[in-house]
Amino acid sequence: MFMPTIALIACTVLAVLGIIIGASADSLIVETNGWISAVEIINAALFIMAVERSTKSADFQFNYGYGKYESLAILSSSVLLTVIGIYVTVEAVNTFGNPTETNNFWFLATYSFLCFILIRTVTLHMKKAAANHQIPVLYFDADLWEADSWMELAVSVNLIIGGILHAYGYDAIARYVDSGSAIALLAYTVSIPLRHGKNALDQILDKTLPENVQMDILSSIIARFDSFCEFRAVHTRQSGRDIFIEIDLILPFDWTLEQSRELEKNIAQDLKEKYPTSIMRLYAQPCPRDCFRNGECFCPLKQ
Repeated sequence: MFMPTIALIACTVLAVLGIIIGASADSLIVETNGWISAVEIINAALFIMAVERSTKSADFQFNYGYGKYESLAILSSSVLLTVIGIYVTVEAVNTFGNPTETNNFWFLATYSFLCFILIRTVTLHMKKAAANHQIPVLYFDADLWEADSWMELAVSVNLIIGGILHAYGYDAIARYVDSGSAIALLAYTVSIPLRHGKNALDQILDKTLPENVQMDILSSIIARFDSFCEFRAVHTRQSGRDIFIEIDLILPFDWTLEQSRELEKNIAQDLKEKYPTSIMRLYAQPCPRDCFRNGECFCPLKQ
């Protein structure tokens, strides 16, 4: 909970300063950054609650755990950023129609670069927290901070260009550059929550895991082809950080429960090495004994 709390504090500082400085200096791109940070205050609060809930163990009410709280938080973040996107687009269009003068390019560029240093520091620590805890919402937050850091650097460069244009008397062009950059940077920022939002929606709808994960699971099963009669199906879903894998196999009719359990443990161990948060279950059925003909067993596993 430490890093989400730090992120909440950092977002609050960036939002207040960005909105006030951007509005007073009449810079849409700096004000846009402030409003994005304001949205991320809500995101940070949602993420804190989501992490707190999703890390609870499964119980009799939620057999698969509370990971869906993370998915809901990510979807909420996507909606909020979309609303801000509409607002900024309208403002940018109005600005293009009636550009106003901006005289504080160098001050704004210095402020933006200091914000870049702060955001980059939070980004690096957030990535470490996500890797340590393997929680999707922390990965999402880390990606947002990553995007914010590069966006802030782009803002600094944009303001420097604006300052140069202003120094040579191209104030209107500088203002157009400011507004156009605001739209471009917003599109880049929104692309990340939309991507994660789609993944979150897939989790809520229990969509099957991506093809590369399916192939990894199948490879772990095929590696033990001499331990089962027939492969029937594999079912996958994800809830938060937990990956649930259910494998249906046909086993020899005379296998003991202990042998079935040993096979399950071997496959589960292999999958754990690839996906540490995976939870695997083996659903075994006995073969129909169709390998017996005229009282003789032709089972390939017993040859």
